[in-house]
Amino acid sequence: MKTTLTAQQTAFYTKNGYIEFEIPHPFPFDHKERDQFRDQPKLQDFLLRKIGPLALVLAGKKRLRLACDQLIAQENRPKKAGLLKGLFSIQGFALAIAISKNPIIPAKKSPLGILPIPYTAENILFFRPDLILDWPHVSSDVYIALFALPDAVYIHNPHDPATNLLKQFGYNFGDRLKNEFHPQII
Repeated sequence: MKTTLTAQQTAFYTKNGYIEFEIPHPFPFDHKERDQFRDQPKLQDFLLRKIGPLALVLAGKKRLRLACDQLIAQENRPKKAGLLKGLFSIQGFALAIAISKNPIIPAKKSPLGILPIPYTAENILFFRPDLILDWPHVSSDVYIALFALPDAVYIHNPHDPATNLLKQFGYNFGDRLKNEFHPQII
């Protein structure tokens, strides 16, 4: 699938580090487990074929891989603003998306960081993973999917409750992500 974005869209993303698109997505995103894409073929296909080409263009890369996904709900939401790398045990993120089926946009926002939720349920927010995320002002559940560079690495992160999750696939800390478990988008 070839995806074309306008010069204005790519310039906005380059300047601001985020952009929102209206993209139909029929998934409920209710499961709180990490890496739902492995158990839901339709979700994986959506992320790789529909979202993947946009991720490649926005990240300015020829290849990326689907690194991980997670529903961030009230009980596992960070209590303070921060970067995505603090939540996951993968190093080398290139782009993230956020989807919320009931986004609630607060009247008050922090001047530091962006809200990691789209403004409407029909939209998907694409953003750079190096942006500070304003988690304290988020009251909606948000599904996050992350795309990484082809040579992304599994690392130990004591702040990630699922830091040992990839060991079930034979990974050790310091291993590069494998196509078998983290498919590439080309």
